[in-house]
Amino acid sequence: MMRQLATPPVGHDAATRHQRASAAPIAALRGHDLTVAERSALLDCYATSDRTFLEIAMTHGVDRERLQELWFDLTQPSTQRTA
Repeated sequence: MMRQLATPPVGHDAATRHQRASAAPIAALRGHDLTVAERSALLDCYATSDRTFLEIAMTHGVDRERLQELWFDLTQPSTQRTA
């Protein structure tokens, strides 16, 4: 008797999971006034978390402090309280 391989449902392959995972940071960048270099550097921060902000900033020609501010503004939940 031959075994049948389990077929994952449509939309559950590795490429689709990767596309869904990469949609989150891209969606977070929408609506912000960013240069191409800043956007590229932020995506690099997301993709290569083992590199420092300084390395990524130098690679993309962005100021490290600006990159860090953008990164934390986009990734950390807002802590502002409404009165």
